[in-house]
Amino acid sequence: MTLRLQRAGRLVAQHPRTVLCLWVLAAAFSAAASFQLPDLLVGGSGSLDRSPAQETAAKLQAQFDDPYADPLFVTIDAARLRVDEPQLDVLIHETAERLRKLASVRAVASCEELYDARSCAADPHRTVLLVGLTAADAASRERLVPVIRAALVPIRQALNRLDASTRLSVTGRAAISFDMNAWNAREGSRAETRALPVTLIILAMVFGSVVAAGLPLLTGLATTSLALGAAFLIAQHWPVSNLIENVITMVGLALGIDYSLLFLSYYRARSPGERPADAIALTFTDCGATILASGLAVSVGMLGLLLTPLLETRGMGIGGAIVAALSVLAALTLLPATLVLLGSRIERLRVPRLFLRSRPTRPVWSTLAAHVMAHPVRVLLLSSACVGGLALPAVWAHSGFTNAPGFLPTDMESSIGADVLKRMGNANAALSIDILLRATDGAAILAPSHLPALLDYGRRLASDVRVAAVVSPLSATTDRDARTPDPERALRDRSASDGLVSRDGSSALLRLTPAGKLSLPQVQGLARELGRTEMQPAGPFAISVGGTPAYYNDFDDQVWACLPNVIGFVIGAMLLTLFVVFRSYLLPLKAVAMNLLTVSAGYGSVVAVFQFGWLGSLFGPTFPSIPLTVPLMVFCFSFGISMDYEVFLLASIRREYRLSGDHSRATVQALAATGPVISGAALVMAVVFGAFAGADIALLQMIGLGLAVSVIVDATLVRLLLVPALMAIAGRWNWYPGIRY
Repeated sequence: MTLRLQRAGRLVAQHPRTVLCLWVLAAAFSAAASFQLPDLLVGGSGSLDRSPAQETAAKLQAQFDDPYADPLFVTIDAARLRVDEPQLDVLIHETAERLRKLASVRAVASCEELYDARSCAADPHRTVLLVGLTAADAASRERLVPVIRAALVPIRQALNRLDASTRLSVTGRAAISFDMNAWNAREGSRAETRALPVTLIILAMVFGSVVAAGLPLLTGLATTSLALGAAFLIAQHWPVSNLIENVITMVGLALGIDYSLLFLSYYRARSPGERPADAIALTFTDCGATILASGLAVSVGMLGLLLTPLLETRGMGIGGAIVAALSVLAALTLLPATLVLLGSRIERLRVPRLFLRSRPTRPVWSTLAAHVMAHPVRVLLLSSACVGGLALPAVWAHSGFTNAPGFLPTDMESSIGADVLKRMGNANAALSIDILLRATDGAAILAPSHLPALLDYGRRLASDVRVAAVVSPLSATTDRDARTPDPERALRDRSASDGLVSRDGSSALLRLTPAGKLSLPQVQGLARELGRTEMQPAGPFAISVGGTPAYYNDFDDQVWACLPNVIGFVIGAMLLTLFVVFRSYLLPLKAVAMNLLTVSAGYGSVVAVFQFGWLGSLFGPTFPSIPLTVPLMVFCFSFGISMDYEVFLLASIRREYRLSGDHSRATVQALAATGPVISGAALVMAVVFGAFAGADIALLQMIGLGLAVSVIVDATLVRLLLVPALMAIAGRWNWYPGIRY
């Protein structure tokens, strides 16, 4: 392995211009492709194969002609005008007519046309139109959002001429996903803008040279660019989540800088008189295997997300694995080629150093390491208590989706429209629940023998205080006060029942709009309850429940079901990887235990800040629950990234131990050598992840904060205190059966 790494290093050093040209060409292509990437990405979590909600949606798509499946909502908010004023009324009707002329629109209706007037909570200053689309799947509906908005530009301008404060907005699930695509891309760029200047300052203080500091940034940006280009190629053939851009930017910058910092610190520690090609070859020998092992560990952690059933988590896993591999490639090709071309110019633009001296040792690190080795039990107990305190809030975590204010950016057009719906009393209009009723006796669903049971079922649904409106073939005209459906009128009014009976007449669709006062967990609870036997209509009927709330329930169920597989895969793969690298039984077990502590501390901080409200002035509103994707991401990302420092430290200890045979001395020298590098790398990583913690999207804030805390805890309490303390206690057993003296 050592000889192969030396040959690889010499090959790169002998052809630096070729290597650099290849990277420039690849980066140029990737940069051009990355501008088109947002148009190919998909919002949300994608379909959940074989889930009840997905099967219900497939039946509705195949058997019904429902024009309002997953509709868009066009809201008009005229705070100073009444919607019944002639000028505004004309524009509202013109909006509907303009939409009906679009080939992508199947139907347009007002709230009153689809629901009973009382449930629409008539507002003299606000109104809403429901827009049914021709698209058959979520991705196609998202692509129609800009088409709808473009068609309404003249209406928007006319409304603004009447009153500049009047707002027309397009919202709904497809609109939210479309807007999140754009916002995710923007947040990635903003995070880079926030992180890069601070990162450059830190790296300049680490290396004492602005030119040297710029090289890790170069590799980080190149890695990110190539990974976005790879994501563009993947998105051409498979659905990819819109969160992949943020993952690539976040992890690409962090890992690209991390590996480059390690390589560069070893390179600059070589004798100043050595030829650059020789120095590169020897640096490959010193840290090439460490970087490769670390990249493998990070990739394994990321690939654990592929075992989830969710589009967004699988996309993050793919993006993370790609960017980890490219980070290794950049650190071992682009960086050394640039170093050869720069030569001694790497030391230009000198600044005072903060962490590193001419050789990677400092008395403070030696003193710390000696203290840990002298008092391992005391250090172990104190540092474990600190990490445990950070992790403790995770015990009280509430997991699940939330629609609490502030979870989505309030400035998005779809969020503005959702706020208008809320002000109208229809906060849950986009969270409708679909109930599919099928007759099992061979008769038509609306056969006379079925009507009594269906009428009773409709009455029970309409009388539930959690239900704002019910649309069905029999209850479309329900009087909310009297609770008495008028089936004859409903059956006569074909416009009310169109699309609510299957083409073969055997099934009926009932669409419930939850009351606006319900939270998302309460709506999900209602959807679960509707699927239970005691809530179903009496008679020969089979029932299935679909819609967004049922989808969220299936999402939670499938995530909980896949967690053991994800955790088992990542831990098992890490154990195997570390055993192969270090030939030790004990070290992999300790490494996994330490990483679990790191992950727990990161997730505990997320719960403390976003659920309990600690440091609320810095991060904004709190939420009743944390989406399940957050602990998944923090676990897989932190577990993989934490292996960076584990491999760096253990590889250094093993190298010293092989030379001296003295375990305590090897640990002290290795900690003194790697402590500055680990601290500098962790500080850079924390800055990058912290930049995402300042995003406008709560989900990115949570992931960014969790990863930033994990990195800081891992590089301080874990790697510099806990790991050496455990190494001191275990002694020579750390290396059994690989190294024996």
